[in-house]
Formats: sequence, structure tokens, C-alpha cells
Amino acid sequence: MPRPKILIIEDDPAVRHGMAAFLRANDLDVEEAETCLKATELFRAGGFDVVVADYSLPDGTSLDLLPQFKKLSEDTPFIILTAHGSIDLAVRAIKEGAEQFLTKPVESKALLVLVRRLLQQQRLRKRQEVATREQPGPLDPFQGGSLAIRRLEEQGRLMLEWDSPILILGETGAGKGVLARWLHLNGPRREEAFVNLNCAGLTRELLESELFGHERGAFTGAVSAKQGLLEVGHRGVVFLDEIGDMDPAIQPKLLKALEEKHFRRLGDVRDRHVDIRLIASTNIDLEEAVRTKKFRDDLYYRVSTLTLRIPPLRERPEDIPILARSILVNVCRRMGRAEVRAQPSSRVGLQEYPWPGNIRELANVLERAMILQRGERLEASDLGLEWRAQSAGEGRRWSPSGTWSGCTSSGCSSAPREMSPRRPRSWAWPVAPSTTG
Repeated sequence: MPRPKILIIEDDPAVRHGMAAFLRANDLDVEEAETCLKATELFRAGGFDVVVADYSLPDGTSLDLLPQFKKLSEDTPFIILTAHGSIDLAVRAIKEGAEQFLTKPVESKALLVLVRRLLQQQRLRKRQEVATREQPGPLDPFQGGSLAIRRLEEQGRLMLEWDSPILILGETGAGKGVLARWLHLNGPRREEAFVNLNCAGLTRELLESELFGHERGAFTGAVSAKQGLLEVGHRGVVFLDEIGDMDPAIQPKLLKALEEKHFRRLGDVRDRHVDIRLIASTNIDLEEAVRTKKFRDDLYYRVSTLTLRIPPLRERPEDIPILARSILVNVCRRMGRAEVRAQPSSRVGLQEYPWPGNIRELANVLERAMILQRGERLEASDLGLEWRAQSAGEGRRWSPSGTWSGCTSSGCSSAPREMSPRRPRSWAWPVAPSTTG
């Protein structure tokens, strides 16, 4: 986890070195400047989380720097120190955008407390900025006891402490986004922002603007400057869902940002520093996409440093009862429902249906069942799996026992089939009791 980066601007070497040494001893990275010119050069390189500046400098004042720095990075807190403070100067500094105006001498411990508070406020602000983009969901991607899911958990935990990019492979609805959130919440960047962008279906122009941001007037409709998600996710985790669908013209720009940790907003000439951990996901075969020149090989090698594959539900049917129970607890809590006894046919149907939509389809089926079924028992017929199989248009029919029966040109037979000889134990789900008596 990279340490927060502080820029100290002070022309007195003893004071500057003393502050820098104390902050470094408290797990902060510090760079030093003695003039406005040197400070501007360092700040343009980017990556600073807090600026601490003396008011009087050999070639100007920190109030000369403040508007320039805010234009480059409006969210970076600015602390001004002075040996000759006045109320008028303090008011002016705050109006210009300084977070604090302190009179020298400043105790090192007090400065450290202030810097840490500003860093915490910065983290909270970033989380709030991305909160409206995100929808909370289940945070355990390893529900179940199958060997496949236990192996996935073991691999995921090994990757937590490293900062290398992670590529999550899995079919649609398998839970790639849930796994990405878990990796963020349990990794070293958990206190920083988690930014999520689905690359599928976005035009090249929109995707580029969402990733890198833009300046005012960069294109028609750009009436104001906008931060990109790479900038919002600085020091945190950026999750690029369905990266295999990314427009080829954007891929080299993303690769450059990942390798050099710099990028430019649309319409801007200034490089901006960014430090993120990338997590990407895809439901397509990226190696095949590389072979057919639909995905850059150099970007593929970069994003697939570490790889996790989520097994589809059909490969771990023993996990389905546990997943179903968890989903239903959440669904029925929202509905204020009580408990019902699920019949053996329900469990057989759930475990033997192939679930092409994986966990997303499972959640859809169970929520639909809870809306339409009001009795005390949940039967296989309440799940609607037979109808879903027919709607797939494969010329086959799913029976409640989990077997396929053939269809003819005149239609599919509706004759009941024998249930599987297995008789699993009845299991309880929270559902409303019957209102019909």
C-alpha cells in the first residue's frame, strides 16, 4: 500500500528538514521545495495528497501558488504557515481555498494530527463521490463448500497483499463484481475508493471521458471540466468490468496509464499522476481475442498478471442450496416475510437446472418465486424453471426432475415425468405463511 505523499514548501532548511523528518518517521512520504518554482515543478508531476507551505518564499508567496495548485488538483488540501499572521491574511487564504492557516512555530505533533485528519477527510470524500455509482451487494463471493469455491478463496487470499493487476474470469452473472469488491475490502487499499466501470456498450468517446476525464470545451457538450474514474480512484482500486469489450482505440491509453502511472484528461496537455490497483473482469476468451487482434496482447499481459476464475454454478451444484438460502434471506427481509418449508422437488430442480445466467439468474428466479408464491411450501413448479428452459429456444424441455425431454414440431409433451430417486431432506427458507388458510 503506497504511503500518502506530502509536499513541504519552506525556504528555511532547518525548519523544512525538521518537518520532513518527523512526517517521514510517521509513515508519510515527503518531498521538499524551497521556492515557488521548485514547488510548481514537483506538484505538476502529481501525486501529492497534502501541501504544507510557508507563506513567504524567495520568489513569491504561497498564495501565488494556491490558485495554480487548485487548478491542477482541486481536491489536494493546502496548509499555509506564517511567522507573521493576521486575521485579514488568514481570511484571504481560506477564501482562496486553503484548508488551514497556522502561525509559526507549529508543533510537529499538531501538524501530524492535522495532516492525518485532512487525509481521512479526503478518503471519505472520495468514497462519497463514488457511492452514487455503486450498488451494495453481498460481500461474500465464496459461499458454498465445494472444492472449486474453496480453491478460489485460497487463491484470492494469496493475492490480497500484492498490488499487481488481477483479471477475474467468469461467465455472465457468476459474481465477478462481488469478488472484486471483496478483494478491495480485504486488501491494503480498503480505506481508499473503489471505482467501478462497465466497459461493455460504451462508445469510444464516452469510455475515454469516463476513464480519463476531460477539460472544459474538449468536445461538444463539455461545458465544464470533469474528473475521470482513474483520477477519482487515485490510491484506491479501479474495477473495469467486461474489459474484453473495451474499444481498441482506448486500450493503448489505458496501458500507458498503468505502466507509467500518468495520464491526460481529454483536451488537456498536462500529465496527471495516478496510483491505483487495477482489477478487471471478462466473460470472453481474451486469449482468443488477442489472437484475432480484437484485444492488444501487451494490455492482456499487463492486466492478467494474476488471474482468478469463478466456476459457473453448473460446476458446483452442491453450493446452490447455500447460495439460495443467502439470497432468499435478503429478498425476504426486504419483503418482511416469514418461513416456509421447501419441498425436495425444489432442491432437486435448483441443483440440476444448468443455470446459464449463474447467480444472477438464480437470484432472479428466487425473487420471482417469492413474489408469486404465497403458500407455506415451495414446490419445483413455483420456480418456473420449466418455462425458462423452453424460452431458451433449444427445442428441449426441462422437467422438474432435472432431465431434458425431446420436443416435436407440434410442441413439447406436458406429461409428468418421474422424479429423481434422490430424496433430499426438506430445507427451510424465509417466506410468508399462507394467507389463504
